[in-house]
Amino acid sequence: MINFNKDGTPMSLIVLIFFVFLLFVLFDVRAQSRQEVGTAEGQTPPQALMVGQKVPEEFWTHEHLFYINGDTVRRTLQEHRGKILVLDFWMSGCMPCLLHQREINHFKSAYPDRLAVVMVNSRRTREDYGKIDRFARSERYTSLGLGGLVSVIEDGYLEMLFPYGSYPSYFWINRRGILQTHTFRNLLDRNYSAPFMEKK
Repeated sequence: MINFNKDGTPMSLIVLIFFVFLLFVLFDVRAQSRQEVGTAEGQTPPQALMVGQKVPEEFWTHEHLFYINGDTVRRTLQEHRGKILVLDFWMSGCMPCLLHQREINHFKSAYPDRLAVVMVNSRRTREDYGKIDRFARSERYTSLGLGGLVSVIEDGYLEMLFPYGSYPSYFWINRRGILQTHTFRNLLDRNYSAPFMEKK
């Protein structure tokens, strides 16, 4: 005996339509999830790196969305290969993230062939292009006198390779592409005293 609902449609047809709909929704969510982390069909998401591990080759060739003084451009990190590379994870609500930039800029200018620092604003901040652009034009940012803002934005790839729990977070990759250390304090500071050194 076939069960019918009130309008005369067989229940098995309703259940079938529901499951087909559910499959489409799940497929769409999986595809969107891959897109968010920058992986294509058949590729696995990047695995988190530990200190001492080498970054994968894809790290250098993966394209990121860069915010550059109001414009955006897609580019890789290939130009920084062979230098000490510091990934500086930040968000607009983190004042120390911004106050450190003056010192960081000093070291970037002093050692352009040996050091690169790339600011990274990941998706977990929920700060999209519009929010970043408004922030970069705000009095709060311009009053710091840091010049134009250059940062990877809307990142889903780097935050998976380098998981972090607070802002700012700095990941140091040495010239050989090995993750050397992860710090929560900016070490690119002329006034920094290493904690193991006695003050005179």
